[in-house]
Amino acid sequence: MQCVVCNAELLEGKRFCVACGAEAAARCPQCGAAVQLTFRFCPDCGTRLAPAEPAAAAPPPKVPEELAQKLRAASPPTLEERKLVTVLFCDLVGSTALAERMDPEEYRDLLEQYMALAFREIYAVEGIVNTLAGDGLMALFGAPIAHEDAPHRAVRAALAIRDALAAFNATPAARGLELQVRIGIHTGPVIVGTVGNDLKMDYTAIGDTTNLAARLQAAARPGTILVSHATQRLIRDAFVAELTGPFEVKGKREPVVAYEIRGATAVTSPMALAEARGMTPFVGRGAELTQLTSSFERAREALAQVVAIVGDAGSGKSRLIYEFKQRVANESIAYFEARCSALSQNIPFAPMIDMLRQHFGIVSGDPPRETCHKVYAAVAALDDAPETLHPHLCRLLGIHDDAAANVPPEEHRQMAFEAVAKLVGLTSQRRPVVMILEDLHWMDDASRQMIALAVAKMHSAPVMLVVSHRPEYQPAWRSSAALTHLNLRPLPDEDVSAIVRSVAGGRLPTALEERIRATAEGNPFFAEEITRTLVENGYLLRGDDHIRLTRPADDIGIPDTVQELIGARLDRLGPEAKRVAQVAAVLGRQFRSTQLAEILAGERVDVARELERLERRGIVHRKNVLAPDEYRFGESLVQEVAYEALLLRERRQLHERIGTLLERESDGRDPARLALLAHHFARGDDRRKAITALLQAAHAAETLPSYSDAIAFYRQAWELADATFTESGGTDDELKRALVDATLGVLRISVLYGPTHHDEAERAAERGRPLAAEIGNIDTLASFHTFHGLALMGCEREHFARGLALVEEGLAIAQRAHLDLAATSISRGLAWSYLLDGQFELARRTIDWVVQDLEVRGQRALQSDVYFGARWVREGVLYGCDDIPAAEESARETWEMARKGGNRTAQAGAAATIAQACFEHTDYGEAVRWADRSLEISQAIGSLAGIRISAAVALAARLEVGELVDSAMYVDAIEDGLAQGGNLPLNGRLVLEALLAVGEVTRAKRIADIANGRGGGRLREATLTSSLGDILFRLGPAHWVEAERSYTHALGLAQAIGSRSTEVATLLGLAELATARGDRETARRHVAVALGYCRELGLTRVRRRAERLAADAAEDAKQLA
Repeated sequence: MQCVVCNAELLEGKRFCVACGAEAAARCPQCGAAVQLTFRFCPDCGTRLAPAEPAAAAPPPKVPEELAQKLRAASPPTLEERKLVTVLFCDLVGSTALAERMDPEEYRDLLEQYMALAFREIYAVEGIVNTLAGDGLMALFGAPIAHEDAPHRAVRAALAIRDALAAFNATPAARGLELQVRIGIHTGPVIVGTVGNDLKMDYTAIGDTTNLAARLQAAARPGTILVSHATQRLIRDAFVAELTGPFEVKGKREPVVAYEIRGATAVTSPMALAEARGMTPFVGRGAELTQLTSSFERAREALAQVVAIVGDAGSGKSRLIYEFKQRVANESIAYFEARCSALSQNIPFAPMIDMLRQHFGIVSGDPPRETCHKVYAAVAALDDAPETLHPHLCRLLGIHDDAAANVPPEEHRQMAFEAVAKLVGLTSQRRPVVMILEDLHWMDDASRQMIALAVAKMHSAPVMLVVSHRPEYQPAWRSSAALTHLNLRPLPDEDVSAIVRSVAGGRLPTALEERIRATAEGNPFFAEEITRTLVENGYLLRGDDHIRLTRPADDIGIPDTVQELIGARLDRLGPEAKRVAQVAAVLGRQFRSTQLAEILAGERVDVARELERLERRGIVHRKNVLAPDEYRFGESLVQEVAYEALLLRERRQLHERIGTLLERESDGRDPARLALLAHHFARGDDRRKAITALLQAAHAAETLPSYSDAIAFYRQAWELADATFTESGGTDDELKRALVDATLGVLRISVLYGPTHHDEAERAAERGRPLAAEIGNIDTLASFHTFHGLALMGCEREHFARGLALVEEGLAIAQRAHLDLAATSISRGLAWSYLLDGQFELARRTIDWVVQDLEVRGQRALQSDVYFGARWVREGVLYGCDDIPAAEESARETWEMARKGGNRTAQAGAAATIAQACFEHTDYGEAVRWADRSLEISQAIGSLAGIRISAAVALAARLEVGELVDSAMYVDAIEDGLAQGGNLPLNGRLVLEALLAVGEVTRAKRIADIANGRGGGRLREATLTSSLGDILFRLGPAHWVEAERSYTHALGLAQAIGSRSTEVATLLGLAELATARGDRETARRHVAVALGYCRELGLTRVRRRAERLAADAAEDAKQLA
């Protein structure tokens, strides 16, 4: 049966829906109308309904006042929001059978005691019971009170309920019954919000998370606790669990695995858990560790020290303390340690008690007598009169002692402080004392006063107090001891990378590492958790010598551990400050207070006051003093978590309002402002406005240029326009034109600048080309043919001929329509196609005509994009035809023209050609300089094609001069481009040669294999097959036969098309292979032919390689003689 409110599956025998909290309803058997279980007659047709069975109901226990205050303070200002929550379902086993056997009054009493027990344990860890259904309940952890450890609290509550019930069963109140519960727990996103004023029922959660938790509870065996995989990931180091299942769950396509909780682990401290999991490298905190050690050395000389370690959550405070303890491990030190906790924030002296228990070796389960004995023995070893300390320490530990029984509370507080102070003082007379108190921001008031007094009294004693806290906590201490503040700053990029690689088990692709570093922003915990989530979710695939991402980087979400941490931090701000942060998050990482105030107008929020509060808490910062109304979120993850908390409909409304506001302020020309408008309108409700804004932003980005941004805008516009066009019936001309614009934009940029995906190119052409024909745009129709053809030639080897035919058809369409400039432009692509196929004369003749025709049309004077594009193709054709001097001369002229005209795309292409020419005539210093220029510009404008070419030359040239270089930063650029659909360029031989030079034979083979399936044309096939021969030769004798086949095939192709440079490279490869086999005569013959071609073509670099091979062969012959 389904809930009549939200259609979620109802649990059999339960009175409330687990998904929305609505009371379960049935259907009238006669007319099918929804009826409540209490109805006697159907209100629609009057049919008599079967009476519902009476259910015993017990009033829920009252919420403790401290928790009630927190609940009121945490109530959200909006009705609903999205949260990461841990949901617990608890159900009494066999309750129906119990009800049948027991008197109704006795059963009610039993339920009251069971409910009181369950509520007590849930409230103890600040969970909230928000749904009751007979003997079952649903509790939330993490909402409305956010916690950094909600899953841990839920599991602790579950264990406590089970244990308390076992203890209850041993009492007379259980009436000899063996009460048991089933508990299911799941962590995930839900929609939460207020539905009333009663503290039990004022908050509810809706979503799949609640449904799965309920299903796990139903699947649990009596007396057991089942948690989902999502929850287990978050609590696994703190609790012992056993994998169980899988279970079939309604609404889930795949069976669900679960974990049965056995109990808590013995290891509880964060660093002990980290040790058990495996520590990441300790990086970036060497100076702070040295300061800590120096402070200890001074303390050892009876100069008391106080050290405060200050840093945001996850910045490494606990790790620094751990490393300090490791460094002084050989010293004789008495430790007094404790960690403050949000759970014990209202318990007087909680960390002091914990500190004493650890110091005296008191463990859970020690009887009072044993505890007193341990305290007495420890004190007696230090003091001849232990009775002066022993009673007060025992009372502080919660153990009755006659000597301190009648001491008033205030006097006891003072005596307790003096007893602890004396204990520390006596201990320090034997050996140095180090007191460690972590997370001071969670400390209770009584302990805070005790520590403040201790700091004020510390002076000449070998005592060192180390505390850690977050920046928002500001202890007001007056100290006679030396006070040192260690502020933990964000880690530099290289240190974050070391952590990432440690967790991943190797180096990640450069782009992915950069993304993780940018997201973590120097926070070691964030970096570790983001990477660990990628590993555990199977998003990273390890090869023989590399790790790659198996899904788009944009699909990577925020780890639940990080989301909980940040979510709790935002909730602690208070409702109004949190609301300001959420709306600011919609505005963006950077925003203006005036815009924020306008969006929030009418909500009765003092924006200036709340921004000041956010600034004090480190959530936002002013950008600079010259722009007092400009703010920036301190961390991108904080902005993202604040944004994700808003409901989707509210996000859309806010984006729409912000877009309208920005539109009023915009001049309509600034690319950055157009991009911002597109960002907001694309996330709003007005699709047509969004499509227009996206296309405007795409055109502006392409002109700028920023090709990666442009293609992203075109793709979004395509998706929106397609959906809207289909829904409108497929007749709207405005939407047709938008679809044509968007699909052609995707096709054009992917072909010219990368990445090109065969499937996307096919879809774009198939969608846009017919529409272009319908609206009669012949110029655009010709462009679709051309770019579709070029895409096919670059993506799929077997489609080269089809691609060439499409380009020729595009030219024919333009010529028939007398579109002369379009025909000239298309001929550029045709010339490049002829080059790839080794039709050198035709390619050269075609591109020379294109350049001349464009100059006649005045395009040189205009310095148009089409003219610069033609020059780039001409330089590529000249280079491919082995006329390197002419290619370099033209490229240097292009560089000067583009530099003066500010055309960065043309500059990148010209610099890459110059770099290749310098490399070939062994001017490696110049090659590096020009390649770096090209690489820098290509990365700035997002040209993957330019990045691949310049990265290859930069790497190869550096290796030639013996420079120590991190090859991965260059090779990753090549491989990432190939992974995104790009093809190895014609100068890909340089890439593969460089890889072989640094010993990356396997990686070179993988790249060659990928490229072998992409892109056709005889010239490209010849160069690639020749390089493949080099790789197979390096792989060893077992591959030499295959290497020879590759060389032979490449040589035949090169000779057939007349590619002398490819023939030279192949002959030298064959010569090396023959030498390795001992066939010196064949090797000598190949080298002699190659040397002749090198001198003819002026291939200086390759000639030197041939001369070395010839010299080696001559030396071998001399030794044999």
